[in-house]
Amino acid sequence: MSIDALWFPGAGGEPPLRAPSRLEAAIARRLRVSFCYCDQSGFSSRRRVRPLQLVSSRNGGRLIAWCELRRDMRTFRLDRMGAVRPGSRFLVPRGWGLEGGPGVDRV
Repeated sequence: MSIDALWFPGAGGEPPLRAPSRLEAAIARRLRVSFCYCDQSGFSSRRRVRPLQLVSSRNGGRLIAWCELRRDMRTFRLDRMGAVRPGSRFLVPRGWGLEGGPGVDRV
């Protein structure tokens, strides 16, 4: 697994000093990312997603993203993701309200 040392509260200890992760950078720059993902059944698939947010919980970290394979919003467990590779920029679809308020497209 290669996600550049993400740290999530509840993991114990202090957060390590680190450069921003590839996922954090991709979210900030609105870059698609690709990775291999292993689901709960052990099936592996190649995913290309539009990453939107990293979240943490007691059960570990998750990525909320628009999955281009499934054409739907999905949540990916970080511990099931392979190496993350950045790709091309994407537009924020109308109504997502992620930048500049609802209904605004951004590059």
